[in-house]
Amino acid sequence: MHLLCLPALEFQAVPAKSGEVTEQKTPLRKLPNNEFSSTRSRNMPSPILAPSPCPTAGAGVHSWILSMANRCRWAKLPETEAVRRITGGMTRQPSPSNEVITAVQKAYRSTWQPPQSGKSFRPHPVSMAEIKFDPSKLKAMVEKIRAPKNWRHFFWERSPKLPDAMNAYSFISNLYEPGEQVLVFDVFETKSPVAVVRVTEPMDCRVPPMIEAGGRYGNGIWFLSNPTDGQWHPNPRQNNEVSCRSEESVTSFRYAVLESDQAPADVWIAFVAQLPARVSAIYTSGGRSIHTLLRVDAATKAEWDGSIAPLKRPLKKLGGDSGALSAVRLSRLPGCWRPEKQNFQKLLYLNPNPSLSPLIELPALRSRAEALHRWRRVCPRWNQSMEAHR
Repeated sequence: MHLLCLPALEFQAVPAKSGEVTEQKTPLRKLPNNEFSSTRSRNMPSPILAPSPCPTAGAGVHSWILSMANRCRWAKLPETEAVRRITGGMTRQPSPSNEVITAVQKAYRSTWQPPQSGKSFRPHPVSMAEIKFDPSKLKAMVEKIRAPKNWRHFFWERSPKLPDAMNAYSFISNLYEPGEQVLVFDVFETKSPVAVVRVTEPMDCRVPPMIEAGGRYGNGIWFLSNPTDGQWHPNPRQNNEVSCRSEESVTSFRYAVLESDQAPADVWIAFVAQLPARVSAIYTSGGRSIHTLLRVDAATKAEWDGSIAPLKRPLKKLGGDSGALSAVRLSRLPGCWRPEKQNFQKLLYLNPNPSLSPLIELPALRSRAEALHRWRRVCPRWNQSMEAHR
């Protein structure tokens, strides 16, 4: 499935597939430095199991676990041996307790293989934690286009659905199918939604005042980007704690969220406008960041992972939040107030059926200047603050 293509940025990504997990009981034991290189497959290049010290806790241990699990698979070690070696080489206890087993199962169920000898292969890719935002690379990409005077007006003129005509619930009704349910939250960390929006045809799109005003605690409003069945399921990745916002609840792996908390908003949005991606929506967080909803339409979680995994490293280098690229992700719900920032979470662009054409290449569907002039003529007192012109 083609989602988008980015230029190679010194990375070779490894897509992973999820699998069932069991309780891990292996005690933590430090392995000798050469244990990862003591056994090698005759069919694989020798650097595959070369020593790669585990970073300190908090500096990319989980990425190291995934990397070593893949190396063990390429060297054709048994899964039990891979778990033993990885656990013994860790600088902290596995958290959760089945962390290593889960990583090994994902790696061993992947079909990706490194290139054969004679082709470029980097046996020691840097961990995700080591990848840093490179403003110069992002700037180089942005300078390829001539930015419009006002990105908000640019997207408004090309949006198939008028952003001004949408509230929070009509936004949801345009992106999800009748019968699907979308979870809405006013606390990012909680597992309990403040509302469950069921899409119907026709749909009552009146937004409860509490949600429109930014929730009970003044933090703004989020929505789960992929629809769910609304039920609570055991989450095997969190010791079977029940949750309604885990992948077990997701009924369609349709979207991915792209955002950046590092790149300046105007620079990031210029980058997004160039992506050959299926952009369904663009909206502000009510703060400094811009959220983009990309349409993936994966049939399974494994297919979603396979489409997104190759993008994480280059996007992080360009300022993207790799952590936001998960199949079960909360994103800001446009059309709601964010009290802590004293600003709206504003919808900029909405297209329920996007193509792969970069937004910068789309023709204008209407003229913002003509619309503002017409509205002003009909109601002279409208827009006295000139907010619509900004």
